[in-house]
Amino acid sequence: MNKFSRDRVKGFLRTEGTRIVNGDGDEVILQGFGAGNWTNPEGFMVGAPKEIKLVGDIFSPDYIPPRRLDRRWTFDLTVRELCGSAYAEAFWGKWHRNHLAEADIKEMAAMGLNSVRLPLNSDAFLKEEPGLVWDEDGFAMLDDVIDWCEKHRVYAILDMHSSPGGQSGTACDGGYDNRPHLFIDEESWDRALALWERLAIRYKDRWIVGGYDLLNEPVNTPNFRHLNSKLAEFYEAAIAVIRKHDKNHMFTLEGPQFSRATDIFNRQYDPECNNWVIHIHLYGPSPEKQSLAWYIKKSQDYNVPIWIGEGGSYSESNAAFYEICADYGVGFNLWCWKTAKDGPFPGNSVQYHLPKDWEAVRGYANGGPKPGYEKSQAIFNELLENIKFENCAVNREHIRITRRSPDLMLPAVSYDNLPGDGKSYCGTWDHGNVLGFRLSDRTKLILAPGIDDPVPGFEMFEVKDLPRPHDPLKTLMIELAEGEFATYTVRDVKTPCAVAIESMSPDGAAVLVTSEAGDSYEYEIKSDSLAWQETITLKPGIEHCVKVLVNSGTAQVKMIHFRG
Repeated sequence: MNKFSRDRVKGFLRTEGTRIVNGDGDEVILQGFGAGNWTNPEGFMVGAPKEIKLVGDIFSPDYIPPRRLDRRWTFDLTVRELCGSAYAEAFWGKWHRNHLAEADIKEMAAMGLNSVRLPLNSDAFLKEEPGLVWDEDGFAMLDDVIDWCEKHRVYAILDMHSSPGGQSGTACDGGYDNRPHLFIDEESWDRALALWERLAIRYKDRWIVGGYDLLNEPVNTPNFRHLNSKLAEFYEAAIAVIRKHDKNHMFTLEGPQFSRATDIFNRQYDPECNNWVIHIHLYGPSPEKQSLAWYIKKSQDYNVPIWIGEGGSYSESNAAFYEICADYGVGFNLWCWKTAKDGPFPGNSVQYHLPKDWEAVRGYANGGPKPGYEKSQAIFNELLENIKFENCAVNREHIRITRRSPDLMLPAVSYDNLPGDGKSYCGTWDHGNVLGFRLSDRTKLILAPGIDDPVPGFEMFEVKDLPRPHDPLKTLMIELAEGEFATYTVRDVKTPCAVAIESMSPDGAAVLVTSEAGDSYEYEIKSDSLAWQETITLKPGIEHCVKVLVNSGTAQVKMIHFRG
């Protein structure tokens, strides 16, 4: 099974039922990062004052004006105020090329990723001037990125993160204010369609462009829910415009409410080509198939794939959840590739240091004194240098663990999905577990030693320090009786990989550990405390599936360690 491999990056992506396939018809599970802050810097990730929130009181029906540095629009204004117009005119071309260069795309490929979501701010391509005034430098810069993607075999998903006028009602859309003007202003609507038409004409023959993400997180907040019908109309209008020129590319369509709601997916959006995907965003989901259940139903109702185009959790949770997702053809795109070092998403991937005098810029953004033109230019010049890949700190562990590559410590409750087809065990336990985790599998999951029983209903009281287990991967383990088993998949094994099992059995058990390659090791255990046992050694290979079977007695298993 090689559907994660970059070897499958070939030919236009298209949908076949609920799966995405390449030009050869082979299934592709998209795995990648979103290149946030590249053409669409968002204040909370790039060093804006900490008081500027991602959302907050924008849920109010009252008008909330934007603030300095909270989006590209006000970031540009701040640069102009501090550094002068001539400096500001040259700034964005340098920012674009330094923030996402060939070194970044090459690193994504080296991490084994097969795709990148490219967030586009319309201001980088269509100037805010009367008529349609195109920024050819922006298109040339995008051409370069797409060329690098083809060179390094990484599908590029074009993501309209910030449409003309803005579509979200939040700062992430880079709009004039916290109002989705795309659906309010006729001119913004027309300009958005014109921009998508221009992109389609330019890239209609580029197979490395994996798809068109027509709008990022449209109509986010409840006070604009009445615009959901306009969102559906926009998708139909944009697809019609694009299909006049481009029959090749796949669409990814996001629902409202931070791309979580699915009500608008009630029709065939691409009747001519039937080549579209329901695109959702999931941050910190419980790593079980229940988190996908509603979306899978929509997928089956309209026979289209699901893609988690933005989201993520901590590495071990990703490793558990995305393995389940892949069984349903669902890929993932983590957010975000590059951020300021003191921002959110710590350690996700690539981080840069803010300039040493950056607090002077933050102070000005909060109403403090201007640092002066010369000092301000020096600060922003330092920022432009810091964001280059070669000057950043790179965390490769997060994506390595997410993709299940050794050295990998995998909780035993992260057993493989799809029970009943021989891949993983489906149990007979009908009594659930204390955290209600993976109930449909009917596996017996128990609290690990040292974890106190939770107190049902206690959350109704104001008890702040009550220790309660909440993360099943850290607090539960699997109990297997005679004849029961669980399987665990690991990928990209580059060197011989020893498999160690952490288990216990107060009454005694015989445990057999095998691999699909024929490796086998049986051990006896009788202990009321957890202990590690070295078992088989996996040879280098693209993918291995390890089976833990109880031949006699009952064993309780906490962790599987693939020691690469």
